[in-house]
Amino acid sequence: MSNFITNVLKLVSGSVASQVLSILLIPIITRIYNPDDFGIFQLFMSISGILVIVSTFSYQLAIMLPKTEEDAANVTSLCAVLVIFTSLLTGILILFMPVNIDKIFNTPGISVYLPLLPLIIFLNGMFFVQNYWLSRKTRFGVIAGSRVSNTLSTKILQIGFARSSVTPFGLIGGYIAGFAFADLFMLKGVKKDIQVFKKVSIKRMKELAVQYKDFPLFSFWSSIANTISPQVPAFMLAFFYSTSVVGHFSLANQVVNLPMGIVGAAIGQVFFQKVSEVKNGNGQGDMKTIVSEVYNKLISIGLFPMILLIILGEQIFVFAFGDEWGVAGTYVKILVPWIFLVFLSSPITTLYNVFEKQKVWLTFSIVLLISRVIALVIGGTNGTPELALSLYSFTGAVFWLWNNAYLLGLAGISKKESINVLVKYAAIGIVVSIPLIIIELISSNFYLIMFVAVVVTVMYYILAFREDPMFRKMCSSFLVKVKNRS
Repeated sequence: MSNFITNVLKLVSGSVASQVLSILLIPIITRIYNPDDFGIFQLFMSISGILVIVSTFSYQLAIMLPKTEEDAANVTSLCAVLVIFTSLLTGILILFMPVNIDKIFNTPGISVYLPLLPLIIFLNGMFFVQNYWLSRKTRFGVIAGSRVSNTLSTKILQIGFARSSVTPFGLIGGYIAGFAFADLFMLKGVKKDIQVFKKVSIKRMKELAVQYKDFPLFSFWSSIANTISPQVPAFMLAFFYSTSVVGHFSLANQVVNLPMGIVGAAIGQVFFQKVSEVKNGNGQGDMKTIVSEVYNKLISIGLFPMILLIILGEQIFVFAFGDEWGVAGTYVKILVPWIFLVFLSSPITTLYNVFEKQKVWLTFSIVLLISRVIALVIGGTNGTPELALSLYSFTGAVFWLWNNAYLLGLAGISKKESINVLVKYAAIGIVVSIPLIIIELISSNFYLIMFVAVVVTVMYYILAFREDPMFRKMCSSFLVKVKNRS
């Protein structure tokens, strides 16, 4: 597991500084742009996110699998061709876009920014493709650097564009520029393999496209369903309520997923590379041990921040982002169960590909998507945004609980084992947070509450270190690495 931990630390340590700065810059951005601007931005990201997943037809997941570098380069090139094709096709379709599309979807202003979709599809799609190639080559330091470039350039330019005009274009323009800088950064790492890519041929690309046809036939549709699923709220909240509600939802999602995404994405990327090696007989260790250790770490790392958000959601958002963003704090508290379970699930969902269970993943994804749409329609037609999001979060929690149990079962881990770990850390988290709950009930002093929150957080992770020696080793290695860099 030492190489696994080292590779995770490369991704995490390279991303932490940029993500911390990003979180620090968000309060500035929320005081520049209003919830309606964020709503338009979220809708643009939702549309582009779906089209980006379409662009590779899920062949990027096959980049890790070939035994030869030449075949992997052919699959990578196939993905790049598909990204370019999708970008061009999107541009053509936008030319025939209805003039009254804003009124149709109750999203005033979105049509102005849709012509930018082909550009972001190309840049974001190439980001995905290069990401998987560099993961195969275990160049996780380059990937970490690209994330730094992406995050910082996005946030800085979003602030910079506002100097000339405070419109959704500032948010969207910074988002596009962030991927452009990240692509250029990763391209330097990919150029080291130029000799391998010179051997790429159209004939071999076609052969590999047929060989890995299960990815577009099954993984593609499940990827589409799972991409649409978290984007559904943006469209349906806009349809039933307003872009302002979408903006609050967007901030709630963004703030929680930024720090959670650092660890989850890093572990997931290294995890896929590691289990693929084990599956092919090229790696050390057994599948059950690797999956168990990763899952336990995800629980111990991610649980307590979720407890803090449930206790202090509105207060944190009002203090950090301004009075008009308190609603986003309420939304966070509603979404916490779903967000936490997705955090646990995301890194290990690659087991569907490793064990060639794409059909199960497809069925799960489609049923999840249908349940989400039904939940939001019921909430949207019968109540407030809070009710709609509560139903959305509940259905997500139920389905991702099943997903976790199924994936752990594939690796030979029983439901009892996984539940015991979850209960153990939940018990620690609840007991440790009791002083915070008491202070929050009897005092309105935000600074006192936050001081207690910091203290109980430190207490929780000290206990987590004691309960998980591997986790302790991982964090100790990270601190040593940071100290050496400084």
